Amino acid sequence: MGVRRNPNAFTEQGVAMLSGLLNSDVAINANIMIMRAFVTMRNYIATTRQITSELAEMRVKLALLEKNDEDNLEAINDLSEDVRREIDNLFQAIAELAIKSKEPEKPRNKIGFKI
Repeated sequence: MGVRRNPNAFTEQGVAMLSGLLNSDVAINANIMIMRAFVTMRNYIATTRQITSELAEMRVKLALLEKNDEDNLEAINDLSEDVRREIDNLFQAIAELAIKSKEPEKPRNKIGFKI
């Protein structure tokens, strides 16, 4: 005949059920320690889940910030290209004005009374 196993033997509820049957001080103290271990594990798991959740949220925010930085850098580069192009156009216009030959002026009529 095989040994019958209780499915709750190693769960927190199983330990709580077992504490109702214990009579010795050693067994009761062992039971208390096991219950404390379950509480500690439950707190650890809850903390780990919370930290994991917060890390996932931080990763999403970081990805969003990186995307915004890329967009901003791209906009700055586009703006820089536009500004460079405009400056080049200004220098070219100034150079054309400087090179442009002066046309000889027509003699002007003098103003005033003729004597």
